[in-house]
Amino acid sequence: MSEYDVAVSFAEEQRSAVEEVVEAFKQRGLTVLHGPEQNHEWWAHKEGGDLPDARVRFFVPFVSEVDDFTTAALRAVKAGDEHVLPVLLGDVAVPPDLLHPHVAYVRGTAPDQLTEALVARIEAAEAVGRERAPVTEVVTRVKAVVPVAEEAPAEPVVPVTFSRYTEQDATLRYLGAQFAAALPSLERRGFVGTAHVGETRIAVRVERAGDTVYALDVQRGGIGGDETVNFVVGKPDGTLTNGWARPVYDTGVGAAVLEVHDFSVLGGGGAPRSYRREELFSALWQRIDAVLTSTVA
Repeated sequence: MSEYDVAVSFAEEQRSAVEEVVEAFKQRGLTVLHGPEQNHEWWAHKEGGDLPDARVRFFVPFVSEVDDFTTAALRAVKAGDEHVLPVLLGDVAVPPDLLHPHVAYVRGTAPDQLTEALVARIEAAEAVGRERAPVTEVVTRVKAVVPVAEEAPAEPVVPVTFSRYTEQDATLRYLGAQFAAALPSLERRGFVGTAHVGETRIAVRVERAGDTVYALDVQRGGIGGDETVNFVVGKPDGTLTNGWARPVYDTGVGAAVLEVHDFSVLGGGGAPRSYRREELFSALWQRIDAVLTSTVA
């Protein structure tokens, strides 16, 4: 079985450049397995028994573009095949998924510089006693390397730090602050709005000439569980409508939201709907505006 320092493979359009490099290899005394037909396509389509009966120190594919064959060679290098040594030509870039922090690729420049780089690799291999390998085995290993399947994206999960009670507390504090800031603006419309903000309850009242025209209590716990936020709306006729919101974590948006049940607090029914705190206050305030508008109509 013949022995060589390198066996080369190349893209057809790089033939003349590769032959110049191969000549520089030979002038330096390197033995090269190289023939006019041995381009990437030739190597890729040869079966084991049709490959040259030879042993090589390195199989060197010259990579000017990343096609199927050179991708397999790059994957073989990343997988740890020490007999495959791709040479990058021009400005071709190794795809990010084929890079490895411990792999330094040889980049082709001038033939003399490339020859020196290859000689250094050969000397390093000889120093550690790395034997030549049959061409059949090396090329077969390259062609056997299949793309590593990408891991499926992890299913979104609820963070371990998510707390319904923390969100409940934050919602009460936020709604209390917003009502306290917004209610004084009703004076321009002839109403007096007040908000009593406590630890467990927010009492919103809107009056006109001493008569309560709108009353909303927002309280901690009740229907749906003690982690919910409950709404009780008083009507002038003395009847009550209720709604409640449970803090949940929406994995689709990656944030905590309020799952509101019983839309009567917002003026209508329907299936549960999710709101951010800001959206919920906006919906409540729009409902108040609608009630007051109907009061003076």
